[in-house]
Amino acid sequence: MITKEDGSIIIDEEFSPVTTPLYELTQLLKRTFYDTFGFLFLLLTLPFLWLLNKFSPYMEKRIMVGTHPIVSNIHYKSILKDTLKEEYEVDSFIFVDWLNESSYYDIKASDILPKWIIISNPYAIAPYFILLWSLRRYKGFWWHMDGAILERTLLWRIEPLLLQLFEKKLIMSAFGADQWSLLQSSHNLNFKLGLASHRKRYFMMDFKRLERNYMWAKYANYISGDFRYLPRVNATSMAHYYIDLENLPFNINENMDTIIISHFANHPERKGSYAIEAICKELKSEGYKIEYRAIHGVSRAEALSILDESHIFIEHLFNGSFGTAALEASAKGNVVLTNIDKRMIDLFLVQHYEFYAPFFKNMPIKNIDVTTLKGELIKLVQNKQELKKLIYESREFIEKATNNIVGQKEEGNYVIKSVFLT
Repeated sequence: MITKEDGSIIIDEEFSPVTTPLYELTQLLKRTFYDTFGFLFLLLTLPFLWLLNKFSPYMEKRIMVGTHPIVSNIHYKSILKDTLKEEYEVDSFIFVDWLNESSYYDIKASDILPKWIIISNPYAIAPYFILLWSLRRYKGFWWHMDGAILERTLLWRIEPLLLQLFEKKLIMSAFGADQWSLLQSSHNLNFKLGLASHRKRYFMMDFKRLERNYMWAKYANYISGDFRYLPRVNATSMAHYYIDLENLPFNINENMDTIIISHFANHPERKGSYAIEAICKELKSEGYKIEYRAIHGVSRAEALSILDESHIFIEHLFNGSFGTAALEASAKGNVVLTNIDKRMIDLFLVQHYEFYAPFFKNMPIKNIDVTTLKGELIKLVQNKQELKKLIYESREFIEKATNNIVGQKEEGNYVIKSVFLT
């Protein structure tokens, strides 16, 4: 995205079609060829696998988390292991490690399949072999909304039926781009522009994204995600979030001569990163002793080390709900500034006022937008005692939220046991 001195905002400067009919036809023919093979392959093999599972069940109890390399895999796997203890083994599976971040998974497709099946595209015919392997090996799955094994094939609609026939349990959790659509974002024009700018072809998946999410909302055992975009969720909360605190040690940077402000700028159009950087530059030019660090293109270990050094973490300016980054930054010793949709606040206040009235009043995470960010930063930078107090409260907030999930009678533990142990 480019801004001009005359105020123009150019979203796409190439002025060429996003795709061409010939390219789309070529892709469709290629996909039809792969999936014709896949259909015949499943037709021949699934009956034998069903009989094998029926009369000679897989001995180990296992659950798959996946199937994309994202940080939430770490936390999903951790809560499953904390909850199910020794009863189940848990694997994080991905098709391909496009982030080169080995901490996000245990197994990838190339670890279990030969090269002639992977060929140049792990999403070509490999999903059909992975499906058989998974239906044999796993009792249940914890996937993202776009993380089903047949998601990128033409046969994605049959996967719920196969899971039912093989008696598999399923938790579906949305992480972001698997639930957002441009069609549903007209209430938030910055977010809509961000989605359109971040990936030119993002809008082309809108209709499939909506249909797929409606499908899984019908068939998954448990659905969680952003209620603004999903047709149904089993539960929603702004107080019960789980992250693996053992791998996120608290570290407060006692040196506050210069306040370090960090931000994950990996998807700048979707987070308001350009405005965040401009506001921080403006504050610095006005004499405030701050240092701004935009985090992108680094490993997870490097990103966490920057959070160890920073005092304030800005998540985004307009998404409307806080995500994993905000939770991890709070746990690591940062005051988090993010954007929470007023409609979400209204929802929780109306539905559970006794809990959420004091919750929003005392929550150390600051709700900001582009018009209030500068003022909130000035308050924190000018009052270092208050900043330090909020840093400690941020860690306590995350510990309490996580303990609510892990607690024996609380929502997360109950959900996991209800889905996978019944």
